[in-house]
Amino acid sequence: MSFSFRIRPGTREDIPAISRTYASSWRSTYQDVASPAFVKGLTESAAAGIFQQSLQPNAFSYFLYVAEVEGQIVGFADGGKERSDPEKGIGELYAIYLLKEFQGKGIGQELFKASAGILCQAGLHSLVVWVLEKSPYRTFYEKLGGQLLPGVKTLDVAGEKINLVSYSWQIGK
Repeated sequence: MSFSFRIRPGTREDIPAISRTYASSWRSTYQDVASPAFVKGLTESAAAGIFQQSLQPNAFSYFLYVAEVEGQIVGFADGGKERSDPEKGIGELYAIYLLKEFQGKGIGQELFKASAGILCQAGLHSLVVWVLEKSPYRTFYEKLGGQLLPGVKTLDVAGEKINLVSYSWQIGK
């Protein structure tokens, strides 16, 4: 099956569709690697709140891209300056999600390229992404040339310890 897609900046009007995509992708991505409480933790309304807040002017050089197929939003990527130290000159890919049926078709790679490009244009010299340690999608970042960084970040989600690992790329200079 052949189809075309386009990547474009996301807008406030896209928030309902992005929120549905985020919640659906979240459930399919994490259902086999995390507790039910973690998987159920992201609802469409919670996602909408995240994006409403993120699209406000901020100091993080925030960006949001969506992927569309036949006018339907099937994925997105968002990011900006690295959240723990925004003045460090590092970009962060906060999230990249695609509906399951559109994975493995090159859309994620194009969302990643657009993300790296906008961060580079903002003067950031490297890019980092945090990923669940148990995620089967870590290979996506490895195929894109991401270097696994040392160290693990641990989150407490509903009493469950969730480990995150990070990947890094040089994008500027």
